[in-house]
Amino acid sequence: MADHQTLSAVFFLLLVPHAACMAMAKPSSSTLLQDKCELYAAGDRPSYDYCIRTLRADSASATDDERGLAAIAARIARATAVATGAKIARLQRGETAPARRDGLAACAAEYAAAVRRLGRAARDVVSRSRGGAGAREMREAQTLLAEVTGAPERCDVAFEAAGGQGSPLDAADRDRARRRGRVGLRHPAADEADVM
Repeated sequence: MADHQTLSAVFFLLLVPHAACMAMAKPSSSTLLQDKCELYAAGDRPSYDYCIRTLRADSASATDDERGLAAIAARIARATAVATGAKIARLQRGETAPARRDGLAACAAEYAAAVRRLGRAARDVVSRSRGGAGAREMREAQTLLAEVTGAPERCDVAFEAAGGQGSPLDAADRDRARRRGRVGLRHPAADEADVM
């Protein structure tokens, strides 16, 4: 399913503000959102559109600063990880092959950890805007986000180690992409219904 790939490293790491950027003049929120999405997209228009559409789904993105946008991105990623965890739980209930059950158990653990890390990263990012945290918390948030972005790949590795079969999450990704005409697009370009 498309949300399996939504934990894109670039998307969330670019949105997490760096401490040095905090001292610079604050651009308007609309310009800031566009600037961050341009960085994320690196010239790819569908990626830019996805970033804008996803972040604008949260009305706070219209007025948030860099930290606010980073917190929104972390919350969206957390919702995606929760949805993926639920999908894994459904697959676990119906799986009878021991090797696939092992792979699903490893994926369930990865996504449960992702949910916890994303919740903490969002709190770390927001705490500075409330006068508490500083550069240390921002580095911690970036570290947590970097750990989370490897969850889909670690899930895939767990399935290969459990018998060489691909992840059922990848199969669902390909099927959904084919139905939408996005074959071969291994990118977080999911619509909001897939993310939320």
